[in-house]
Amino acid sequence: MRFISSSTIFLLVLAIFLSIISTNLNIAVADDSLDGKSFLVELSETKKNEVTKDELIFKDGTFFSVECDQYGFGPASYESKSKGDTILFESTLVSDTEGKSEWEGSVQGDKITGTSIWSKEGQDPIIYTYEGNMKK
Repeated sequence: MRFISSSTIFLLVLAIFLSIISTNLNIAVADDSLDGKSFLVELSETKKNEVTKDELIFKDGTFFSVECDQYGFGPASYESKSKGDTILFESTLVSDTEGKSEWEGSVQGDKITGTSIWSKEGQDPIIYTYEGNMKK
């Protein structure tokens, strides 16, 4: 009888402990997510003085560049993690005809900055930097 009581108490403590860990993990993931946020940015190609306006959208675990849509790039999953009050992210968009567009950036408050590299077979990569603010 004593064995059953000790086992029951152990299982109860273990269940509470796992519940607390699970809750903390869910909170950490939520803090890292950019889902539901959109940013209006200006893209600047390195070595050129041209600026292109774009909207970057984070939705349902995916990242999307509105400007890249015309080249056949669709939404792609993104990874993000918090570092202090900054969220770092990365994503790779792929087009059947135009190669891939690799994005990395950081979000701090309402501001976003980063780099995008567009690679296509047979041409040199095109490197962009961007910065902007959350769409309101």
